[in-house]
Amino acid sequence: MKRILLVLSLTTLIFACKKEDGKPNTTTNIEGCTDSSATNFLSTATVDDGSCEYPPSELKLTRITVNSMPMTNNGSDWDIGILGAENPDVFYVLKQGNGDISSSNSKDNIESFPILFTENLPYTINNLSQEYTIELYDSDQIAGLGENEFIGSCRFTPNEYITIEGDEINIINSGVDMTLNVEWLQ
Repeated sequence: MKRILLVLSLTTLIFACKKEDGKPNTTTNIEGCTDSSATNFLSTATVDDGSCEYPPSELKLTRITVNSMPMTNNGSDWDIGILGAENPDVFYVLKQGNGDISSSNSKDNIESFPILFTENLPYTINNLSQEYTIELYDSDQIAGLGENEFIGSCRFTPNEYITIEGDEINIINSGVDMTLNVEWLQ
């Protein structure tokens, strides 16, 4: 009788543990981003864990800071006033291609840096692959007379500066040094 019970017990145990396809009966779920258009796509992920991150689609320009620029016009003073030489009256023009997008009034008689511009900002840029230019001028127009003098400019293409945490873009060109305060938008 003990033998019959032993044989029945072993038979039951063997058939209860049998795998039908010969493969282990375990399922491994790998959590991660399953969207192939995301920047952190994980090709081995089998379960989307909601962690997908996407590149920004817009940039909000909130402030332009001029850290330095030429204080003379090819060796000459920018302005000559009643009391002699004066410092430049600086304003910016933001351009896309040949078109003006935004500009400021002048900051008069600039003596030191930085020069902060927030007028007509924030401005939202929605074409991140387009090149933009920020031009600086010395304001010499009075009542519509006179010409503004070009001081210098800096160019940038937002796509070249995309970062996850970055909120500043630093650009330098021909003696003009600017910092752009930005917000990357989804």
